[in-house]
Amino acid sequence: MLIAVSGGGDSMALLHLLAEVAPSRALDLRAVHFDHGLRVGSAAEAETVRHWCEGLGVPCVVGRADDPGAGQASYRAARYAFLRAERRRAGADRVALAHQLDDHVETLLHRLVRGTGVRGLRGIPPRRGSFVRPLLAFGRAELRSELERRGVSWLTDPSNEDPGYTRSRIRHHLIPRLLPVAGDIEGWVRLSLDAARADRGLEARAAAALGRIVAFDPADEGGAQIARFRLAAYDRAVQARMLRILARNQGFDLSRGGTRSGVEFIRRGVSGGGVDLAEGLRLTREFDRLRLGPTIGEPVDRELEIGDRCPGEGRVRLGGRTYEVRWGSAGRADTSASRWWWSVELAADALVFPLRLRGPCPGDRIRTRAGTRKLKKLWSERRVPRSRRGQVPVLATADGTVVWVAGHAVAQHQAAHRDRERFWIGVGED
Repeated sequence: MLIAVSGGGDSMALLHLLAEVAPSRALDLRAVHFDHGLRVGSAAEAETVRHWCEGLGVPCVVGRADDPGAGQASYRAARYAFLRAERRRAGADRVALAHQLDDHVETLLHRLVRGTGVRGLRGIPPRRGSFVRPLLAFGRAELRSELERRGVSWLTDPSNEDPGYTRSRIRHHLIPRLLPVAGDIEGWVRLSLDAARADRGLEARAAAALGRIVAFDPADEGGAQIARFRLAAYDRAVQARMLRILARNQGFDLSRGGTRSGVEFIRRGVSGGGVDLAEGLRLTREFDRLRLGPTIGEPVDRELEIGDRCPGEGRVRLGGRTYEVRWGSAGRADTSASRWWWSVELAADALVFPLRLRGPCPGDRIRTRAGTRKLKKLWSERRVPRSRRGQVPVLATADGTVVWVAGHAVAQHQAAHRDRERFWIGVGED
């Protein structure tokens, strides 16, 4: 187990308590300290923390910020990134943090004055992933009293007294004014416990509903396909939960803004549109289906040229998928239906070589018995999702005329007749 030790009173209490129980619990303890480099003398403080840890037989790794950053959010992100990296490097299953009961209440009030939902009212959870907080049942004064009883020293962070920080104002100004009215902090603690129970209930309801409306497509790079009309039947709170669960299952954490954007898109997003919910995560709509998954980069296509009527074979890459292609005179080529996803027979004497098997291009159109139609309209009529259109092979002649749209249409003037030599093309999985 790793212990995050800042050198403050809370973390020193955590260090001493865990070091005391480690032998009976068979805990392999290692300490980690992160120096933000924000104050003169912080490097010396880091060495002091290392000395205190090693005095208890706990090895300590000190990390230092390459760039101090600006603001509490950036400091926190850098610190947690260091803790995660050290956990992986050490092969530890948990990282113990020293948040205690007063921190829990301050966090709850901070979220209340800023505005929050049920999830925010939980305060600080005892465990989140690999991070655990063993001291949440103890108050700051109780921990300091125990340190004094043991004669243990600790460092004081002057930023805890700086009124420029919201948490400092809550600790030193808001709470002292509220306590005469509240009497004690127990009511706030009960609120957080009730919120935690309600949150677990909403989470369970959303997780159960997901199984009825979501399908994971293995060919979709981890994306989840969602029946939009079923998702829209749930209230906004449950929709938000579902989006956060799906995002979390794919390794993304949604912010409040990202969640709101997703819920709004569920209600108002048009087919063919999309919205980014987090960096690298996008929610899109195609007709009555939604897709939530990693952002798909633009694939590089590789066209195939068929120079003449002679039999041949090759490969074509369209929309990120690679297909095997064979061609030749009908009757002599391998036209086994089970092997080819799409195949066509064309009037050989009406073809203008070289032929190009490629993806659809803007302005493409094909003339069929129903008249000349743009491929865009053909896709819409056949409800082909936008994300799949680039994967459909299109065969064009040397002058750019589209003669075949695999699986969808054959040009009328190129249709093969029994009394004419036929040219066969088959396209299948590589």
